[in-house]
Amino acid sequence: MDYILKNGYFPFVNEIQDVYIKDGLVEKVEKDIEPIDLDTQIIDLENRIVISGFVDGHMHLDKALIGEKVINKSGTLYEAIEIMSKYKHSMTKEDVKERSKKILDLSFRNGTRFLRTHIDVDDKIQLKSIEALLELKEEYKESMDIQIVAFPQDGIIKNSRSYFYLEEALKMGADIVGGIPGIEEDPIKHMNMIFDLAMKYDVDIDMHIDETDDADSLIINDLARLTIANGYIGRVTAGHCCSLSANEKEIILPIVELVKKAKINIISLPSTNLYLQGRADKINIRRGIAPVKYLLDHDIPVAIGSDNIRDPFNPFGNGNLLEEILIAAHGCHMGGEKDLNKLFDMVSIIPGEALKFDYNIKEGNKANFIVIDAGTKVDSIIRQANIYGYFKNDIFGTNVINNQ
Repeated sequence: MDYILKNGYFPFVNEIQDVYIKDGLVEKVEKDIEPIDLDTQIIDLENRIVISGFVDGHMHLDKALIGEKVINKSGTLYEAIEIMSKYKHSMTKEDVKERSKKILDLSFRNGTRFLRTHIDVDDKIQLKSIEALLELKEEYKESMDIQIVAFPQDGIIKNSRSYFYLEEALKMGADIVGGIPGIEEDPIKHMNMIFDLAMKYDVDIDMHIDETDDADSLIINDLARLTIANGYIGRVTAGHCCSLSANEKEIILPIVELVKKAKINIISLPSTNLYLQGRADKINIRRGIAPVKYLLDHDIPVAIGSDNIRDPFNPFGNGNLLEEILIAAHGCHMGGEKDLNKLFDMVSIIPGEALKFDYNIKEGNKANFIVIDAGTKVDSIIRQANIYGYFKNDIFGTNVINNQ
């Protein structure tokens, strides 16, 4: 069945356009498309939002749903790391695939079409999780574009085996090399080792940076400096960056300017960091979220991701990026119209372009995009609007759209 979707609102160009879908591919995107074949089904979207899909730029699929089996009693980051370190011994490739598939399916139903996931690689889990995700990347390639980050959760400086497996993961096909310098006694050495691997295999870098309330922990400054020194401008992403919020703006201004010069992408994880950070504070408990508005004001690309979903690091999460940006709107004081519009962009076009996905609905691409039951970005967030999708020659929610 071929389709013409009439009167879709394309928010990034602020235009009402039609989409002609032929044999599962986008044939045309333009105004006032007329059917050629009498069998073509015409659906009036009535100015509903049409986008390529949501982009979840930071998730841990290999850890997802473990929180339903093992409880983090203190709720702290340190206990979460300890739990995972022990739990890995019992993890199997099949276990990782089963839990990951549940979250991939949930995320897909909630509109995610592009996803970057950090996957642990170390001497405990070795390459089991990477193998599982490489298989899932192939299985889901028609429905979701998945980038895999080989992630050394437990560090690499004192564990040569973990470093060995990290390199093996890149040889196997992991797309990006990750890092977590804050876990090491020598964070700069850790980052230098990661840059060495990245340059050897010509892959981008995505590091967990400054996931702490400690105002003196500003590894992001060293990351920006190394990015420039290694000629990796525009190829590095930093997740979390919580400690920036623990400092006065005039203190972090030079760092922010250096981050901008290095063209580092920042991914904020509001749900997990609201849950984990500020636990040592007795009064005026900090929110622990990166200073999103301040970074945006300095023209730094900032995205929002799900991070942990129902695991020892965060008992919450539904793979729902509309829900995540609603949490961010509360946690970052971003409830105004301009702010809400920007939040929508932070789970769509900003990470789509910053993380180098093939974003935007283009002629010749597979017709795997979403329709949001809202006429504005703001309304989609406030109402937590329903998501409809076109996938494998089927329109989900057609009857709902036609009957409203």
